Amino acid sequence: MRQMAIYGKGGIGKSMVSSHISFALAAKGLKVLHVGCDPKHDSTRLLLRGKMPPTILGTLRKKDFKVQSVTRDEVVLESPLSGECSGHIFCAESGGPDPGLGCGGKGVVEAIETLRHLNVFENLQLDVVLYDVLGDVVCGGFSMPIREGHANEIYIVSSGELEVLFAASNICKAVARFNARSGARLGGIIGNLREMANEEHVLSEGAQKLGSRIVGFIPYSERIKECSGKGVTLFQLYPDSPECDAFRNLADAIWDNNSYTVPTSMSFEELHAWWSREKDATN
Repeated sequence: MRQMAIYGKGGIGKSMVSSHISFALAAKGLKVLHVGCDPKHDSTRLLLRGKMPPTILGTLRKKDFKVQSVTRDEVVLESPLSGECSGHIFCAESGGPDPGLGCGGKGVVEAIETLRHLNVFENLQLDVVLYDVLGDVVCGGFSMPIREGHANEIYIVSSGELEVLFAASNICKAVARFNARSGARLGGIIGNLREMANEEHVLSEGAQKLGSRIVGFIPYSERIKECSGKGVTLFQLYPDSPECDAFRNLADAIWDNNSYTVPTSMSFEELHAWWSREKDATN
C-alpha cells in the first residue's frame, strides 16, 4: 500500500487536483482512500457528487471522543463514482473545530489515529491512501502525515506565481526537516497553470531550484470551474477532454514514479530575486 500526501498553498486548486488523481488511480483498477485534511471538509466533495460527508472529528465529538464507539461506515464512505471505474474510491474527511475555535490540525491527528484504530487500511485492502492536506504546513497537525511517516511520498501543487512558489518552498523545508525521522521524500511538483506568461518554464526551473522536478501540468480551464460548481469531476462531464488526458498522464506519472528527493528550500528574498530575473528573462 502506497501512502501519499498532496500539499500546496490554499486556493491553488489542491483539492480539485487531488480528487482527479484519486479518480484516475481508481480508473486503473486500484483501491483508493481519499482523506481530506481540512476543517472545511470539502476535499471529497467532487468524489461524492457534491455531498459534504460527516467528518471524523465531528463523529468523535458526538461520541465524547470515545473512538471505540465509532464504526467504519460512519466515517468512511464509498464514492458513487466507483461504479464508473474499474477500481474503488473511498472517502473520509478529518474535519476540524468551528472557525475561530481550537487548532485546525487537531482534526488531522484525530482522523489518522481513528482510521488506524478501525484498521481501515487493512480491512479495505487498499492500494493507495491519498491525504489532501491544508495549506503550507502551518502547524504540527497539518505536518503529521510527513512528520509521522503516514505519507512517505509528497507532492506539491503549485502555479508559477511568486507567493505560491514560496509556499512550495516552505513545504519542501518541512519534508527535508522530517526526512530523517519519517523517511518522507518529495515525489515532485504538480503544475496547476494559471495563465501566467511562460508559466511552464518558470515552474520547471523552480522545481529544479527546489531539488525536484515537474511530474505533470494541468492546463487552465473553465471546464474545471464548471465541474466544480456542479459537484463532479471532469471525468463525469468531459471524459475525452485534454484536461482529463492531463490528469490521466499525471496519475500514471505518480503511480510509476521511482524518483524521490530530499528537497531544498529558499528564503523569500532568494526566491524573489530568482523569480524576478526568471520572469524578466522570459517575457
